[in-house]
Amino acid sequence: MNKLKEMFRGFKYRNFRLFFPGLAVSQIGIWIQNIAISYLVYDLTKSPFVMGVVMFFNAFPLFFVTPFAGVIADKFDRHKLLMTVQILYALQALLITLFTYFGLIRIWNIVLLGMFLNFIASIDGPLRQSTFVHLVEDKRDLGNAISLNSSCFNLARLLGPAIGGVIIAYYGTGMCFLINFICLVPIVVLVKMMKIEDKKDEKIKNETLLEGLSEGFMYCVKTPQILTLMVYLAAFCFLIMIYPMLMPIYTADVLKEKADVLGYILGATGVGSLMSSLWLATKTSVRGLRTTMFFGMCLACFCFILVGFSKSELLTALLMFGAGFGLTTFLTPENMLLQSVIDDTKRGRVMSFNSLCFLGTTSLSSLFAGTVAHLTGISNTFIILGILMLLIGFFLSYKLSKLDFYG
Repeated sequence: MNKLKEMFRGFKYRNFRLFFPGLAVSQIGIWIQNIAISYLVYDLTKSPFVMGVVMFFNAFPLFFVTPFAGVIADKFDRHKLLMTVQILYALQALLITLFTYFGLIRIWNIVLLGMFLNFIASIDGPLRQSTFVHLVEDKRDLGNAISLNSSCFNLARLLGPAIGGVIIAYYGTGMCFLINFICLVPIVVLVKMMKIEDKKDEKIKNETLLEGLSEGFMYCVKTPQILTLMVYLAAFCFLIMIYPMLMPIYTADVLKEKADVLGYILGATGVGSLMSSLWLATKTSVRGLRTTMFFGMCLACFCFILVGFSKSELLTALLMFGAGFGLTTFLTPENMLLQSVIDDTKRGRVMSFNSLCFLGTTSLSSLFAGTVAHLTGISNTFIILGILMLLIGFFLSYKLSKLDFYG
């Protein structure tokens, strides 16, 4: 009972109780849309290379907007920014729904709507991550809020692809986009009900966006703990977090199965991630998290490599369950360690660079992974990416072990 109480202690705060359910529902909708877009693009093109190119162009806003998003979060009212972001998410979902239902969906407007979505996500990531400190009144519960946020995303990763795969199989991609729009409505209402006390540092309020960005960048570069964690995250996301783009190709070309099986396999990844995030939510200290990160990296890489040898639907699902557990066991401790060393006045800017490492490198790697899949085959792509990350991970884990996080 005490363990259960520790796991969900973030819910004793009103803001967190309001934000969490809205976030959970909206993320399920977004995952349903993501799986529908991946399936639709591959169905239209039948080319992993073209799919990689589409994902690459979709990523453009991430590189240009994300660095400034942290400055905006540190400079302006977070509550109003959160409201604006949720409304824009709903608008994007409505637009892609209308394009699909009126038979107007083409690769070019998928790219444009994807760029619009990533423009919103560029602001949402650092804004949301830097807002958690305002959702819990006791900073000792910040790590728990981050872990529960991770469980929220992993629950969405579990349910979203599974639901999306079934909906695509029986009702088509248009229904997925409509359901995403419906799922985004509750969070707009719940964010409106939140009360966030967001005091701003006078210095950042008077700085220009470029001055604030430069200060945040230099702070990241000159803080070894932050810099090493971000490089580690960027490498991991570039090589491993590309699996949502690769799995539709793998399911079609290797397993010879359809969208419903793709949903089950990605759902298994979500189950593993959810189990990991709930386990991490019981932790009350950052001590030992570097070892946890290393374990998560190794597990995800080994599962990736073995997926490359698998020809079985069941074995692939089991391996992706393990990969999902490893993904979150790496990603959540990275965020917890990072937030434990950030100066509050620079939290938004640091989290914007962290989001760039996460979202930007994942999108950039779509072109790389798509090219590798085109040249060597989809199975070999999983093997190559897993081995590369293992080599990089051993080196960066050693560097991380030499740094002080408890001073």
